[in-house]
Amino acid sequence: MSYSESFTLLKNEIAKSDYYLEKKLTQVDQMRKQLDPSADPMTQFDACRSLFQMYYDLQIDSALKYAEQMLALSETSLKKEPIYKTESLLFIARVYAYTGMYRECRELLDNIVRDGFPDEINVLYFVVRMELYKGLAEYTIIAPEKKIYKREINACLDSLLRYTPEQSVWHTIHLANKLKAEKEYDNAIRVLSGAYTRLTIEDREMAHVAFYLSTLFHLKKDFEQEKRFLAISAITDMKYAVKAYVSLWKLAALLYDEGDVETAYQFVELSLQDATYSGAFRWFQQIVKILPKIYEAYNTKIVQQRNAISSGFAVIAFLLAFTILLSLFVVKQYRKLRKTKDQLAAVNDDLTRMNQELNSLSNQLHLSNAELQIANSQMAFSNSELISMSLLKETYLSKFIDLCSDYIEKLNDYRVNLKRLLKRGTIEKIQMELDSTAYIESEYKAFLMNFDETFLKLYPNFVMEFNNLLPLSERTAVKGSLLTTELRIFALIRLGITDSAKISRFLRCSINTIYTYRSKTKNKSICPDQFEGRIQVLDREDLLLSC
Repeated sequence: MSYSESFTLLKNEIAKSDYYLEKKLTQVDQMRKQLDPSADPMTQFDACRSLFQMYYDLQIDSALKYAEQMLALSETSLKKEPIYKTESLLFIARVYAYTGMYRECRELLDNIVRDGFPDEINVLYFVVRMELYKGLAEYTIIAPEKKIYKREINACLDSLLRYTPEQSVWHTIHLANKLKAEKEYDNAIRVLSGAYTRLTIEDREMAHVAFYLSTLFHLKKDFEQEKRFLAISAITDMKYAVKAYVSLWKLAALLYDEGDVETAYQFVELSLQDATYSGAFRWFQQIVKILPKIYEAYNTKIVQQRNAISSGFAVIAFLLAFTILLSLFVVKQYRKLRKTKDQLAAVNDDLTRMNQELNSLSNQLHLSNAELQIANSQMAFSNSELISMSLLKETYLSKFIDLCSDYIEKLNDYRVNLKRLLKRGTIEKIQMELDSTAYIESEYKAFLMNFDETFLKLYPNFVMEFNNLLPLSERTAVKGSLLTTELRIFALIRLGITDSAKISRFLRCSINTIYTYRSKTKNKSICPDQFEGRIQVLDREDLLLSC
């Protein structure tokens, strides 16, 4: 998955974060039902452990509550098994480390006696211990102390490698972190890449593997790969409704450095909200460090955009005023030009009249007579055409009036028929009449025939010119005086109805069918890029004559 793909997917997952949170809270509610006081202590203890693990990266104070319930059970009903108390104390210590209570965490760890722990408890012990020293190393400014804490972290990694099952993902992560501490970055990437290829974004461990890969690429100065793995890690965090995370706000810092201030602001704002929700003090402090510069850059960008908008409005206002003044000037000049033209026309008329009076020779008179005869013939022909067009328009108007009258009469007959059936009390026949679509279908077919006949009279050359836009093998023939569905679609486009939704309602078929006809016909035409534009001017000469 490339960075651009993972970034797009991350945006989508962030949009669904409320859905994932609701889903996780539903799982929490189902687990709570197992805390019935009547259940045996071991069942309650297991349920508290599960709830702690659910809440640990969601809401740390709730996780602490269930760790304390585990401790209470281990000191009463389960006090015969000291291991339960140790596990409970380690969970509480882990919460302390996560919330910045390092002194309390260290006191709890120092009071735990490691004697015959099973491997899983040893793993938990060293994980908590490592998180403690990581937190201390992040906040100390004293170099010798930082060096001590790093030694402790490396010692914890050695212990974790010893107690963590070798085939587990976490053994791979600890090994990679050990190699990273020894500055063997390429080997660490190779080790983690093996685990990465076995996981998907649906696996919770993917968030950790991808995050640690991003830290290695950061050390190698490969920031594009760093962003890619941070995005993949954040995607998994979102899918599991994790609120105490690192990847998203680290990605925000990188985007800020690249100049994508708006996205950086959105990510860091969400990270701050989630850190506050979860109570992850450690990450909250880290977010607060990068927050001011992103906020400042975002606010600066907003101010710049507002200034640009204001400047744009000023420019538009100036252009509008200039356009108005220019329009007034053009109108004034046009009036002057028209007045001059009228004067020249009057002078020209005078000159023509004088020329006719002077040119009184016989041949010129005969020529003038011939020209007048030709003009009269043309005028007679034009008058004949106008009369013909007038009759055609009257015919169309008459057809429209007849059609409306027929529909009114048919509606009245239909109303009278229903009224007669109602008087007779034949409700079943009324229901059958209303349920039947035969009448509508018949009227619709008649309507289409009228439409086809009228359209072909208006545009008699439409089918021929439409076919001229298609290869010979794809041309469509008219069945009698009826158009095909395909021809009707483009006939409506020729009439100016280009919206597929309106065409689908007119022809009583689905929008997808209209899209398919339009796309298929356009693709097989000889000019696909200009096809519909050419359709809208077909048979224009006939249209002008009909108008």
